[in-house]
Amino acid sequence: MLIFVPTFGFNNITSNGVALGPAAVPSWLLVCIFYFLPLTAIIAELASVNENKSGGIYSWIATSLGHRWAFFGTWSYFISNLFYLQFVFARIPVMASWALFGENRFTDANVSLLPYYSILLCLILTWIASRGVRTFSKLSNLGGKLTFAVTGGFIIFAFLAYLKGTPSATEFSVESMTPDFSTSYFATFSWLLLAVAGAEVGGTYIHEVEKPLKNFPRGVIMATMLVGVAYILGSFAVGLVASPEVLAEAGLKDAIFVVHKLLAESLGINGILVVRLFALILMVTSVAAYVVWIESPLRAMFSEVPAGTFPEILTRKDADGGLSHALWVQAGVVIILIAIPLIGLESIDAFFRLVTDLTALSLVIPYIILTVAYLVFRKNNNPGPFTMMRSNKLAHSVALGTILVSIAGFFGAGIDYYVDAETGWEAAKAILMTYGGPIFLIALGYGLTHFRKSPVR
Repeated sequence: MLIFVPTFGFNNITSNGVALGPAAVPSWLLVCIFYFLPLTAIIAELASVNENKSGGIYSWIATSLGHRWAFFGTWSYFISNLFYLQFVFARIPVMASWALFGENRFTDANVSLLPYYSILLCLILTWIASRGVRTFSKLSNLGGKLTFAVTGGFIIFAFLAYLKGTPSATEFSVESMTPDFSTSYFATFSWLLLAVAGAEVGGTYIHEVEKPLKNFPRGVIMATMLVGVAYILGSFAVGLVASPEVLAEAGLKDAIFVVHKLLAESLGINGILVVRLFALILMVTSVAAYVVWIESPLRAMFSEVPAGTFPEILTRKDADGGLSHALWVQAGVVIILIAIPLIGLESIDAFFRLVTDLTALSLVIPYIILTVAYLVFRKNNNPGPFTMMRSNKLAHSVALGTILVSIAGFFGAGIDYYVDAETGWEAAKAILMTYGGPIFLIALGYGLTHFRKSPVR
């Protein structure tokens, strides 16, 4: 549940349905087979040789590439998480609006209200995360069960309605489900990679698991299978309920609620009541997921970094191993990120699209470094205690494929902004807007290490 909850999101199904239509179904299958499963296998194997360490992705990279690359990979992971948190804190008020009023009250006219609600939520959820992993793991477990129930219920009832004679709202055919492989497709492809990101978040809690050498890799693989199946079946179910035109009209922020309302009404149930209940459940599960995303990357970033790399306030541990001081510093940074782009923004959909792209392109950077670390590990060592790829040739081929897919996702995330630009200045501005921020912040963090007492080596 600790892996499934922050990884799976029903909103990822509807967002990609908005962007891709029926082509989302085979796209999920391709991403799960050629990216999610290989990446999960890599994570499980590196975790099995670092079962006594709590640094997660930092420890896994350091195993074969050393502390310098471990820092670079983990810092880039930390930066991508800052953009993601900016995105999710803005989504929760929208969920609350649907839960309270049965509609989204945040329109383009009053989008400037979102920063204030987002900042308040950032403070509240940071406080929850500072209470310790054992507290919010219970919340994550509850969120996982609710997510299973809601997602499973939607899929089951969508297929039952179809089998009872309700026509499919979407035409599923070879032609409609074949991706067009245009620049728009590759731009959205990076969203698919972002949607399956999350198998690594459990790595920082491996020492909390009973029999970690056996149970942690097994849990990672089980969560991967559950996420993949949920995305594929969920995309089919959404297509049965809503046409591509209806999804496009609802937009990124509201499509997830509209499909639940439509399904309820097709079954003769009060759609407003159902969507309000769903929005309430989504809020609970989202809070559980976001608390994990608030806390886990900090453990990966600061728990095992060499002494002197960062100011002591960021690496100071609580009695239970938590990093409450770093949590509040992170909250301050995220609040700044929330306030800057939202105030004065004309379109809420444009904001969600931009921040999704920023998160996606910055997230694949640590995955590339992690996969290179795995390549080096397999070249210099025998397979770890847990392995899905005993052949080194197979392991190398799978890792190289994962790297290529990650690179495609990185450049794809900003390609639409560049292609749509009408002048050279607009093209340069688009590149700076999408790639400039993450790259600058990543370079800034790396540069900070040269001003500390103990540089990373």
